[in-house]
Amino acid sequence: MRKGSPHRAPTESDVAKLAGVSQSAVSRAFTPGASVAEATREKILKAAQELGYQPNLMARSLATRQSNIVALAISHLENPFYAQVVRELSDRLRETGRHILLFSTPPDEQVDPALEGVLSYQVDAIVLTATMASLELALQCQKAGVPIVQINRESKIPGISTVRGQNRRAGELVADFLVAGGHKRF
Repeated sequence: MRKGSPHRAPTESDVAKLAGVSQSAVSRAFTPGASVAEATREKILKAAQELGYQPNLMARSLATRQSNIVALAISHLENPFYAQVVRELSDRLRETGRHILLFSTPPDEQVDPALEGVLSYQVDAIVLTATMASLELALQCQKAGVPIVQINRESKIPGISTVRGQNRRAGELVADFLVAGGHKRF
């Protein structure tokens, strides 16, 4: 099968045949950190490019039981703080070979309706920003082995990790700074 064929997408087998290697060698060539000789990897990548082959990450996630996808539920997208959170989280995840699956949620409401079925995407984790998870969602995620992290919200629900700033302490430091500077109206 050659590039541009209208019938089907090229497979690992097609790449293996063209490169003259085993199918497992093709799989290893596209798996970060897997053992494959550099000359073999180059032959495989050349064959893959010629055929227009792209690894099927969904199929790989079925075999490894890891999708490398993190669900991000966010509201207040117009807020520059949350836009920055999305950018930074996306950059850090991409550095580790992971990607974001974005869910937009209504402001200050529980996230459950927006995330209905999120576990069917086989996500590796869920990050919640400016939104709240219910006990039911937390329990469902615990059973599935999917961790939840809430950003900028405190949660008393077991199994939910939180990341938030110390806003009260930051306010005290700013007030102390202004008073020390002789400011009277702020």
